[in-house]
Amino acid sequence: MRRTLRSVCALALFVCNVLLGQQQSSEVRPPDAERSLARLRSKIDVERPPDLTTNAIVGRYSDTPDELRRRVVPMGRKDLYLFPDGSYFYYFSSDIPPATIRDKGAWVLSGDELTLKSDSDITWNPGVERRYLFVRRPSHPQEILAIGIDRDLRYFEENAKDDPEFMLLLVSKARVNGISAKESIELKKKLMREAWRPEFYRSQ
Repeated sequence: MRRTLRSVCALALFVCNVLLGQQQSSEVRPPDAERSLARLRSKIDVERPPDLTTNAIVGRYSDTPDELRRRVVPMGRKDLYLFPDGSYFYYFSSDIPPATIRDKGAWVLSGDELTLKSDSDITWNPGVERRYLFVRRPSHPQEILAIGIDRDLRYFEENAKDDPEFMLLLVSKARVNGISAKESIELKKKLMREAWRPEFYRSQ
């Protein structure tokens, strides 16, 4: 019961931290991937996924994977779609407001680090991480976790304490499925039709 309460409180605190972070510039340059990995390893046993190629990382990444849902009830969902053509969508959904594409643009993989760059349609500050590090837990060989190098990593370090595995799941986005070139065309059309609401962000 106490662990469940701590988990709920940690989730609520993380959501508040993310919302506050949206008001700040997302262009702060993070440390390099090697140093970021070392910072993670100081708190929890993680490693680089082998054969990290552009084809291997294409897919949908979610901040509410099943493993996390078994511990807490999510207050919303943030998905990062990395499409095979080098484009991405950052999708946000909750009970209120309706689902939206908060950010979209192009992604580039350089070594172990993923970089996102918004396209010209994004005229607001989306408040999302711009660089991610890919890791996995040795006990989960098929896993790929994307962790924001700036805010998410710092939040993990400050709050890992006696339950770093839960905090790792809380701050990361887990790859839940791949996306083929064929299905990505219809998927992008569907997401744009259902969740592209630029007026929602322009009015803020």
